[in-house]
Amino acid sequence: MAKNKFSERKLILFTLGIIILSGIVRLISYSVGVWMFYLSFSPFIFYRLIYYLRNRGKLSKSDKYRRYTMMVIMLTIVLKVLGFQDGEFILLFVLGIDYLIIVQNPRKVNG
Repeated sequence: MAKNKFSERKLILFTLGIIILSGIVRLISYSVGVWMFYLSFSPFIFYRLIYYLRNRGKLSKSDKYRRYTMMVIMLTIVLKVLGFQDGEFILLFVLGIDYLIIVQNPRKVNG
């Protein structure tokens, strides 16, 4: 039986869907919407961490660039939790950069 691979484009679109939902929740309850915004990145981070643990030695050049984007996302979320910065735009910008890396290398990254 073949393994079903989850498309990374779909993962990013799913993350964006949760971000949009958190924006709607933010209109109703600001504090819940803010936390939901930051938690919306958790499926993306967990999937990438599992991918890197399974494919330690088989990473392409684009995977290495995507590792940097994931580190920036994680660092920004940690700085928000610690109270040092409020970086919603940075997170959206880095997620967009990650999407552009996927679009530029579709065969190598869709694992």
